[in-house]
Amino acid sequence: HVHLARVRFAARICRVSSRLSPAGCMLLRSWSLNSEAQRLQGLLSEAVAAPAPPAAAPVAPPEPTAAAAGGLSPTRRGTSGAAPAEAWELALETWIDLKASGYAIEEGRVQSLLPSIAASVPRLSRDCTHQLFEPSAQSGQPVFMKLLRAHRGQVNFLYFWKAFGEAMHMTGAKHDAGLTAELEMLRDRLLRRVEDTGGGMDDDRSAQARPERRVLPAWSLVEEVHRAASMSSAPNFWKRCSEVLVGNLGLEEISLEELTSIVLSWLHESQLWESEHGAEAQALTRRSLSMASQDEGLLPVYVHIYDVSKEESIQSLNSILAHKNSPVKFGGVFHAGVEVNGLEWSYGYSPSLSKPGVSCGKPRIHPQHVYRQTITLRNTKVVAEMIAEIISQLIEEYPGSDYNLLRRNCCHFADDFCRRLGVGGIPGWVHRLARLGAGVEAMIQSAPRPIRERFYG
Repeated sequence: HVHLARVRFAARICRVSSRLSPAGCMLLRSWSLNSEAQRLQGLLSEAVAAPAPPAAAPVAPPEPTAAAAGGLSPTRRGTSGAAPAEAWELALETWIDLKASGYAIEEGRVQSLLPSIAASVPRLSRDCTHQLFEPSAQSGQPVFMKLLRAHRGQVNFLYFWKAFGEAMHMTGAKHDAGLTAELEMLRDRLLRRVEDTGGGMDDDRSAQARPERRVLPAWSLVEEVHRAASMSSAPNFWKRCSEVLVGNLGLEEISLEELTSIVLSWLHESQLWESEHGAEAQALTRRSLSMASQDEGLLPVYVHIYDVSKEESIQSLNSILAHKNSPVKFGGVFHAGVEVNGLEWSYGYSPSLSKPGVSCGKPRIHPQHVYRQTITLRNTKVVAEMIAEIISQLIEEYPGSDYNLLRRNCCHFADDFCRRLGVGGIPGWVHRLARLGAGVEAMIQSAPRPIRERFYG
């Protein structure tokens, strides 16, 4: 049998090369199409001489998933070897799987899906499951539900994130550090301030006696940010947050929904800050310098980062992370591509079978995105012909219809590609920011229309 995958690859290479400059076309064909033609010729010879393969055994139908049963979808961490997910990442993915309405979800739905939520907590033992997610003997309510501090039958994402982090802390799986840990401390202090103003959890008061909305005085937010700066290992980050907040707030009080928007924006910016100033960025620089001398003569590998500002599907997300009327005005989300041997490869959504999800083009140039920065990885020891083989495999393994904002996006492709090139995975902050952006986008899309119009335009 002819190896149809490689035939399709050759056809795609021809389509891609037609959009490149003559120099790029020659380069692509020199190390891709020619090597594939040689491989095809060998495969055809083997197919003529080889006996017919035995009939394939019947394939058993796939096991039903939790999603099919009305529960949470299975969590995929992407490629193997990636850094362990932080509490906010897992909480955000679980929140999206709960099919929440924006920043809130009905308390009853959370309670009905407690077993699935527990399954999303890493290394959760049977004892911890009993303590957190099963009804207690005293109140008959699970401890996890108490931590959510529902208000008028609704659970806010900030409380869910906090409760999820507490569950991970009990299992020893919580390892957030740096600005992420500082932001979680600030989140907790702000939630206590909200409760002190009368917006606590449902209690013995009647529904009429409970306040309609949970709010926070604006001066309390500014005060807590100053406090965070005084105790921070990165005071300049919080100083920047304070300056932007004071200059753009213009409110006497902030609702819990608005506070959630602000905290998520700071979470986004903290990941960018640590990508430039944190220990991970310093370690990457040291690794690149240490490998430079022994990588001479090999092909360099780069990861290019783009701001996603031209794509209509991301406009709603940028409206919260970088909205002109938002209390915080930092960056939006971005796209990633891998450059090797003079061409850049990336992955995106494509509903058409004739248009692959994997595409290539000139480095640092993208028709839909704005170039932001470049991350230099080690040089690869993989030769050009083998790079063509790797790309052929990736094209088959990453069809455009499989693209998923949270679990299979351009960063998963870039990380997988870099690992196959033998240069290690892409920096963890790239994954984290992609997951954060995708999660917030899903929140926006699931929010009721009045809330979407109010916060996101």
